[in-house]
Amino acid sequence: MQRLGDASTEPPLVRAEIARLKSDWPDFGRQIKAATPLRLPACDYLDDALTSGKSGPESGLASAIADLSPALHWTYSYPPNPHRHDLSARIAFCQIVGNRGLLASDRVHIGLTLLAPDTAYPPHAHPATEVYLVIAGTALWQAGADIVAPRLPGSIVLHPSSVPHAMTTKSEPLLAIWTWRGDLISPSVYSDTYHDSPALNPFLS
Repeated sequence: MQRLGDASTEPPLVRAEIARLKSDWPDFGRQIKAATPLRLPACDYLDDALTSGKSGPESGLASAIADLSPALHWTYSYPPNPHRHDLSARIAFCQIVGNRGLLASDRVHIGLTLLAPDTAYPPHAHPATEVYLVIAGTALWQAGADIVAPRLPGSIVLHPSSVPHAMTTKSEPLLAIWTWRGDLISPSVYSDTYHDSPALNPFLS
């Protein structure tokens, strides 16, 4: 939260969401829950992403994630995607704060997203409002009708509630921290209306 608090130069909507996160931020104390570590195939790229992150603007967070990495439980919970059958091997998520995290909270969830190189994470949406902080990797991002744009390490990205958004990597993996606030129960789902049109989905491959 301290890092997000340094977002004074971000657009007003981003600053407003960070202010809401601050108001909902729980007092975690020092209690750490036991977790069963689990790695997925995409985690083969985690060390490369952390090495890159340690030399970038979010080096402190990259080092903290590296310290936590042996305890992380990585998942991929989407149903099979008819357009990409290999996504479960190229994308991984973990929760650090939340009902499945190392620290419990029913007000805010915090976790990590890891994408392998040359991976399109198709347009998807969820009721929770989401903020991303890029730790490593310059990927292309899109939300709603916004144009596709590269987001460098250190970028803060807002995904408003239920707005479809997508990311695609090129030659390097992407590692980013995310926060969820609001509806923490409803899952993220792929946006079928985006799947059939390259004009609406430049990530379609």
